[in-house]
Amino acid sequence: MSLGMIRDPIEGDITLKPKETESICWKCRACSLSLPHMHAHKVVLSSSCDYLQALFQSGMQESRSQTIEVPVSWEAMIKLVNWLYTDELPQPPSGCIWDNMDDEEKLHQLQQYLELCWLAEFWFLEDVQDISYKVIVSCLDSARQLSIKIIKIASELSLWKLAEVAANHLAPFYRQLCHSGDLEVLSEDLVDMIRDASVRLSQEG
Repeated sequence: MSLGMIRDPIEGDITLKPKETESICWKCRACSLSLPHMHAHKVVLSSSCDYLQALFQSGMQESRSQTIEVPVSWEAMIKLVNWLYTDELPQPPSGCIWDNMDDEEKLHQLQQYLELCWLAEFWFLEDVQDISYKVIVSCLDSARQLSIKIIKIASELSLWKLAEVAANHLAPFYRQLCHSGDLEVLSEDLVDMIRDASVRLSQEG
């Protein structure tokens, strides 16, 4: 089923709304909502996601609602809906495009996968979680400063497996990072995680 079909609502369709986004001009030819949203087919959502299927069949008030709040950003929700319809999760830019992005642009891209990794745990989307995890890990080598930001966000989302991977990427530079003050943005627990990874690295070496 084409992703484009979600723009053609039918009776009983579901409206998906991301978490709060910056106020932008938004027009929808299918409804009067003025905030970013997507129309999706209930049967597709139900067949692609066990969590949503259980929600629709629960008989609770949420099961009768025509709107589902998806607690991720607009960009992350677009990727999620694409996966629900096609079993494919769009990848971040690669090659020269990625190499020419600054750290802020790269982080913006990876934050979407961090959100999806977090949401996938609650919505029982193992494939989405696995793909998102691999995307993030594959990009961590590109910039040390990116790893510092990733470990901070991962900890805020309780994605400790990713936080540990980021700590391992930072471990070889622990002393340098201490002297530069780059670790001051992290909590004491995260700094300890990087230090412990550095100790393990030195013992293995």
